[in-house]
Amino acid sequence: MSLIGRETHMRLKTRTTVAALAVLAAAAPATVVIAPASAGPGTSDRSSAHKPKDPNATPFALRAWGYSTRATGGDVPTDSGGTAWEVIGCTNRAGLHHTNNIAGVTLPGLGTISAAKTRVWTTRKGGVVSSWARNTIGKVVLSDSPLGTLTLNAVSSTARAYHDGSKFKTSTNTDLARLTFAGPVGPAQDFPIPAPGRPVTIPGFAKVTVAASNTPTTKNGARAYSNGLKVELFATHSTVRVAHAVAQILSGVQTGLFSGQSAAVTGNAASGVVGLGRNTLLKMPCQGTDGVVKTRSASSTDLGGQVAVGVAKSEEMAKQNGKKAWGYTRSRVASFSLGDQLRIEGIVGQVNVSRTGSHLRKLNRSTKGTTIGTIVVNGEPRKFPDTGVLEIPGVAKLQRSVTEKSKNGLSVIALRIKLLDGTGAVIDLGNARMQVRRSAH
Repeated sequence: MSLIGRETHMRLKTRTTVAALAVLAAAAPATVVIAPASAGPGTSDRSSAHKPKDPNATPFALRAWGYSTRATGGDVPTDSGGTAWEVIGCTNRAGLHHTNNIAGVTLPGLGTISAAKTRVWTTRKGGVVSSWARNTIGKVVLSDSPLGTLTLNAVSSTARAYHDGSKFKTSTNTDLARLTFAGPVGPAQDFPIPAPGRPVTIPGFAKVTVAASNTPTTKNGARAYSNGLKVELFATHSTVRVAHAVAQILSGVQTGLFSGQSAAVTGNAASGVVGLGRNTLLKMPCQGTDGVVKTRSASSTDLGGQVAVGVAKSEEMAKQNGKKAWGYTRSRVASFSLGDQLRIEGIVGQVNVSRTGSHLRKLNRSTKGTTIGTIVVNGEPRKFPDTGVLEIPGVAKLQRSVTEKSKNGLSVIALRIKLLDGTGAVIDLGNARMQVRRSAH
């Protein structure tokens, strides 16, 4: 039974969710540290073997992802994340097909799902290139023993973003076969299937809504975003999103595929129980930015416990042509202070990656531009020793330029600060990561 089947053409909007800064809290000391790795000014990936032209190569950047359920808010345990999650990351190849099947899983404190499947794939047929995502669920059971049990049978959601040879288009569809509620007494009742914009309320238990779909298109790309169903549980004040599917297609791929991000402030407050998120988060588009510098900034913020971060800014740029793909990600923090004991200014983390040569076989990467301006401890200027680690007894341990190589790029944390006040809190300033992969050709 089809509830949503629509195709719209709207302006593409890119939204980046920026996590709010959390207040540092005391807890048992523990932390996870990325092991530093050296990164020279340039490395190369030389493959002399000439590969034949890939018949599945397209001029489009394709992405798709989905999940079966995700519970948030209220009394939901912190581990109630997405189930049956599957994704196709940035690619320009048609003919990919990924699936994730789950026979059954328990939603902590909420209920169960069974026969869940997420399928994501890319196709090219008759000049039409498509990115697809579909999620199907045999049964969702949401139970609160004193109040009753809600059962959703045969739920599915599909999203498609495609180029038909002349322009970008999208479509979405959500289906629900049956909605049943069994109260603490009496027989189970079938409720009407909710129509778009008209939620169904089960008195005293939940509200079920066909969640909105979003299908923006522009001359440069399209994204189909199908939320499926949204169930708001009254007792726990929780929201369960059911059958989520997203598909995306963008123009602009020539030789390279970009990925990466920059965030001025990340970290945790004691064992990761309270996270700082990734603030001023800026994500690199798959096709790059066409040479345009994109930015995101935030004003100074008090993190609590005498910890304050000055103005933060993230930047990115990426460009490609027929022979080269290059760009950078950068994050800046004007200042960091810990009361009157410690003040650091001019923190910058930057990663630069380029690929050149035949089919972009040569990879160059560096952290040029990463720097720390001044460090003042109890009113006195300090400098890092050759070890790159500066410890201020009883206050903090500072580690500069924490780098990590990846197959196609590099990441850097300009300054890692571990507080020595017994909380185990770690704050990373000046975070940047970038990768450039060779597109199929």
